Amino acid sequence: MDHALQNVIACLEQEKERVIEKILEKAEENLQFDITEEDLDHHRSLLVSLIGLVSNSLMKRIDHIKSNFVYDVDNYFHNKGVFLTDIIDLLCDYRLSMLKEIRERCISEEMDTEGIYEVYDKVVTIFDVVMRNTTDRFNENLRTSIKAREMEILELTAPIVPIKKGVAVLPLIGDFSETRATYITNTVIPKISQMDIDLLIIDFSGIHVFDTFVAQHFFQIRDILKLLGIIPVITGIRPALAQTAIQLGIKIDDLRTYTNVQQVLEQLQ
Repeated sequence: MDHALQNVIACLEQEKERVIEKILEKAEENLQFDITEEDLDHHRSLLVSLIGLVSNSLMKRIDHIKSNFVYDVDNYFHNKGVFLTDIIDLLCDYRLSMLKEIRERCISEEMDTEGIYEVYDKVVTIFDVVMRNTTDRFNENLRTSIKAREMEILELTAPIVPIKKGVAVLPLIGDFSETRATYITNTVIPKISQMDIDLLIIDFSGIHVFDTFVAQHFFQIRDILKLLGIIPVITGIRPALAQTAIQLGIKIDDLRTYTNVQQVLEQLQ
């Protein structure tokens, strides 16, 4: 390894704390969001690892520079709601500050122009790797969060509401999708079977569209309930249900239907 480069790396490691504070001070001037002392502590810790990564990368060929380092190892910033764009902007500021710091050291070591360009390329490369890793982690966390929210929404759009002993209402709201139908079949119905329910009122008044897809899944749900010994009662159905059922060749003679839930409750009294 070139002697001048060795000195640059050694200096970077020896003066790590000073470099970190200088980088943070410069970055804070450009921040578009508030930062706490706890945040700064996390940044310092991450910068220690990042500078170590840069030092290590300077000793490698540029095509051998690889890393799994993420600038949010414990998801601290993601969990605080910090945007990915803010982290990337921060890393861009870090990169610029570090390049200036390394350039000054390279010049003081009288490194030739070609050597300085090579150092620049390596620093830019490792920061690109870190930004890509960080973006992938944020996107993965975002997908996980979205999936969790979708599950919460599914639970809200198909709640089981007990109204008296042995009787409950399953109000369905919004659009009926494959995901939702699967959720009702695999999650809601097993819950119902454990609640000692004899009669389930399925209210369709909140469903926007009642087409062939909805009808097929509804009758599958009805058949499962009957196999479990639970009587399905339907409310809020539009006339299109009967037409769709006939088109599908489904028998609806034994289907108990009412205009609304109130009618069912009056009938049960």
